[in-house]
Amino acid sequence: MTTYVALVRGINVGTSTLVPMPEFQSVLEQAGFTNVKTLLRSGNAVFDSATSLSAAGVVDLETRFAEATGVSARFVVLEGSEFVGVVRENPLVDVSDDPSRLMISFLPDAAPRESTLVFPDADGLLSEIIRLGSRAVYAWCPNGVSKSAIPPAFWKQFGPAATTRNANTANKLVSLVLPRLEG
Repeated sequence: MTTYVALVRGINVGTSTLVPMPEFQSVLEQAGFTNVKTLLRSGNAVFDSATSLSAAGVVDLETRFAEATGVSARFVVLEGSEFVGVVRENPLVDVSDDPSRLMISFLPDAAPRESTLVFPDADGLLSEIIRLGSRAVYAWCPNGVSKSAIPPAFWKQFGPAATTRNANTANKLVSLVLPRLEG
């Protein structure tokens, strides 16, 4: 069995994208996954699979989700051990003092090379910091995400599937994954 973490982008942020977590859980179970656990209302799930989940499998999951819920959304799915690695790789943990303002933007694939990206001017970010990881973009937003100086154009470089969670949520998911990996 392989443990996976699924992160759904953009659900339950407005009235047109409301998806109850039991419905999300049901979609995963009907797709054949087991030991499904959802976390919070923002589209986070940990589940097990007897087979490897390919890119085509993720697309199938997005299709099943849209058919069952009426909400079209992109998924980032990582193997449990990779998810834990991405969270632990966060280079900004020692800089931040509030995990609710330390953001991890999970990418559907390996991060692009830094030289191919346009980063905002550091002076314009004030106290905010951005770092690129192997499969995520980390951002320290000490004034909160709603007051972030990071321009939307920066995030668009990572495509429509990239999805962000704060470190609190990511750590809660790690706590759901680790017992499965160790057991």
